[in-house]
Amino acid sequence: MVTGMRRCPRAVALIALAAAWALLSGLVSACAGSPSGAAALQNRLLSAANLPVGWSAVPVNPKTVQTNAPCLASATGRPTGWTYADAAFVEGASIPNLVEVLAVGPNVGQRWQALARALAACRSATLTIEGTKAVASVRPLPFPRLASTSSAYAWSLTVAGIPIGFDLVLFETGRYAGYIAYSDLGAPSAAAVQAFARAAVTKARTGSTAPISDALSVASAPVRSARTTLGTVGYRIVGSGPPLVLIVGYGGTMEGWDRRFVDALAQRYRVVIFDNAGVGRTQSLKPLTIDAMANQTSALISALRLHRADVLGWSMGSMIAQALAVLHPAQVDRLVLSASYPGNGQATRPSAAAIAALKSGNEQKVMADLFPANQTAARNTYLAAISSYPAAPAAPAGTLLAQSHAIDMWWAGTDPAGARAATISAATLIADGTADRLDPLANSRLLASLIRGSKLVLYPDAGHAFLFQDEAAFVATVESFLG
Repeated sequence: MVTGMRRCPRAVALIALAAAWALLSGLVSACAGSPSGAAALQNRLLSAANLPVGWSAVPVNPKTVQTNAPCLASATGRPTGWTYADAAFVEGASIPNLVEVLAVGPNVGQRWQALARALAACRSATLTIEGTKAVASVRPLPFPRLASTSSAYAWSLTVAGIPIGFDLVLFETGRYAGYIAYSDLGAPSAAAVQAFARAAVTKARTGSTAPISDALSVASAPVRSARTTLGTVGYRIVGSGPPLVLIVGYGGTMEGWDRRFVDALAQRYRVVIFDNAGVGRTQSLKPLTIDAMANQTSALISALRLHRADVLGWSMGSMIAQALAVLHPAQVDRLVLSASYPGNGQATRPSAAAIAALKSGNEQKVMADLFPANQTAARNTYLAAISSYPAAPAAPAGTLLAQSHAIDMWWAGTDPAGARAATISAATLIADGTADRLDPLANSRLLASLIRGSKLVLYPDAGHAFLFQDEAAFVATVESFLG
């Protein structure tokens, strides 16, 4: 369950936004000259119009960070007669983000090549972000040639337990030299970095470039509306391959899915995320029950002509997934139930305190339900990941109340599909964290005994959001199971 948290903690947002400025500050001071005349370069820089949906320009503020990189000493000095311009962008509220610098002037190519040689010899640098120091490792990065010369370098660091990665790409094209610094959680997507770098080179060379594809990440995939037999359903779709439908939990919007999790799955599957009934663009249902939401999910699968899809449900979404497999078995190939509950009246309910925390709307209390207390870095990384999406309205209060009632009815065993878990014929994976406050482990074990041939996987010291906390391991498990 997730209640659609959209606000990233200020510290996480600051790290994500400021980290790229560390590179900008250090390299501009080392390699660029007077900014006078920079306006003439602006039409050669990327603009928000060139970027995918959800990306926007942000002001450059290099004063918040400093870079201490002795390995760059050989490339320092204040060249004369140069002009430079810079631009910066962010997806959603904090990360990923992009910095671009473009320079022109006497011997700019020679200076850029000297910088590339210095960076190739770098192995570490110290970044100071508002007084907090972090040591970044630096290594050359294999990268396709983009211009007359180009080179790339991977920077990685950890701040407050949150992994941050930069891919820094230097290029020369014609009379211009420049670089992009693309930062993200963990290692940036190679496809995304290459797409941004190609666009930057083209814009520098010609003054124009085709818009960068929206398909780089689910966060920048447009929200679409499907007309179904049970009303309009708002959804996003990303990736290619066999269809995989993700069903979100209580109070969640599709923006509650960790972008890294969805993007990883989209490397092998055509992933569909959507809003449940009464949320976002999706039409409400009356009465709202788990079975009714399963029927609407079935209508979406039909409208998108997915035919027989793999289905992954999380929390309340896993109840909907069970009901879908019972009521519409021809549409479900393989089934993944994450933090799930039986619907036969024998469910072990979470404590009243855990339920109250989830419904409180207080970010700190909700996150305590989703992540164990010792998993602060995982919690903050998740919050930073969902902040990549454009802002979306939270689920209305009336919908939350109706969902809460629907969950109670499922636990009580009053949904017809809930009592028929034993009839599920789809191959089924059941997974949860051993420290889940919202879903006692007895529920997963009971489901595993009810669904013939199902596989049960538990993640130690992981909570209700185990699929994001242990994302790499869980994605590998899911991919192995789905085949």
